[in-house]
Amino acid sequence: MLTYNSTYPIGLDISELSLKLVQLNKSGEKIRVQALGKIDLPDGCFQNGEINNRQAVLGALKKLIANPKFGKITSDEVIACLPETRTFVKLIEVERADNLEEAVKLELEKHVPMAMDEIFFDWQVMAELPDRFFILAGAAPKAIVNQYTDFLKEARLSVVALEIEPISLCRSLLNEEHPKFKGKYEKNYGIIDIGAKRTNMTIYSKNTILFTISIPISGEEITKNIAEALEIEESQAEKAKIICGLDEKKAQGVIKNILSGEIEDLNKKIGEAIDFYENHFPGRGPLDKIILCGGGANIKNLDKIINKAVSIGTTMGDDLINLGEAKEKFSKILEETHSLNLDLTGKKEKKKPITITQDSSLSFATAIGLALRGVFIDEL
Repeated sequence: MLTYNSTYPIGLDISELSLKLVQLNKSGEKIRVQALGKIDLPDGCFQNGEINNRQAVLGALKKLIANPKFGKITSDEVIACLPETRTFVKLIEVERADNLEEAVKLELEKHVPMAMDEIFFDWQVMAELPDRFFILAGAAPKAIVNQYTDFLKEARLSVVALEIEPISLCRSLLNEEHPKFKGKYEKNYGIIDIGAKRTNMTIYSKNTILFTISIPISGEEITKNIAEALEIEESQAEKAKIICGLDEKKAQGVIKNILSGEIEDLNKKIGEAIDFYENHFPGRGPLDKIILCGGGANIKNLDKIINKAVSIGTTMGDDLINLGEAKEKFSKILEETHSLNLDLTGKKEKKKPITITQDSSLSFATAIGLALRGVFIDEL
C-alpha cells in the first residue's frame, strides 16, 4: 500500500506548453513514484525561454501540485529544469593549473556566447590525466536563473536546485547514472528528445555527457505541415500524426509521405551529430545505441526509420529504468486514447473511426530525472 510521507523534492519539468511533476519515495531499496501529473499551459506563457505570463503559469502550477493525476504531493521543495534553449552543457578539456576553477572559467569563455559575469556556471571533474582534466561544464544566464528562482519562490516552493535538461534525461534513461550501478562504464549513447517545440540530441559516452545539439524539428511543426498539406484542422492533424505516423498501411501512407521530408531532415541532422562525435572523440568508439524520448518519440515506426538511416540500434527509452516500478502500471495511468473519423486520402469524408491508445510516459523523462536527483544524492 502506497503511503504519502515522502520528503524528497518534487521534480518539475517546465516547458513552453505544459508543466509536469514527479515526486518519488523509497520502499526499502526500491524507488517508487508517489505522485505525478501534467497540466497544459495556454499559448504565449513563454517567449525564448522566459516566463511571459507569470500569473497563468503560477496558477497552473498551484493547481497541478494540489491535484496531480496520480498520488499526493507531500513536499514544498523542488528541483526544476531550466529552458534548454538558454543553457549550455559540454565536456571540455582543461590543462592542469594551480587554480582549477579559474582555468575552467577561462576555457568556458571560448564556448559560451555570453560574458562570464552574465552567467552562472557549474562543473565537475569526469576524468584526470597527467597533464589535463576532462570537465563536464554547465552554464545558464543569471537573468533566467533568477527569474525561475523568483517564480518558484512565489509559488511557495523551496528551490533545491535548477538543472540543465540533458543531465536530467540521462539520469532517468540510463542505468549508468544510478549511484549503485555495478556494470562497466563502456557504452556510448545518442539520446534524442523530440518535443513539441524542438528536438535535442545528447551524446553520452562512458559515464558523461559530451555535448548536445539542437535540431530544428518539432512535433508542433510536423502537425502544422500535415494540417496545411491536407487542409484540415491542426487538432485533426495531431491525431493523424499519432494514429498513422510512419505506417505506410495507415491512410494509404498519406501521412507517412507528408512526414518523409521532416524525417529525412531529422536523420540528416542525426547523421551530422554522429559524424561530429566520431571525428572529435575517436578514442571513445562508436555509438552503441540511440534512445528516443519526449512526446514526439511516439510517432509510429520512427525508431525503425532512424535505425535504418543511421545503422545504429534505435529504441524507445524507458524512463522507469532506475525505479522499482512496473512499466505497465504507469503506461496504464498515462495512456491516452486518440480517435480520428476523417478520410485522409482525399475525400475528407467521415468514416469509421480509427482509434489508438498511446503510452505518454516518455514525456515524463525529464521530470523523473529531476526527481531522481534528490534520491540519488541521498544514496551517495
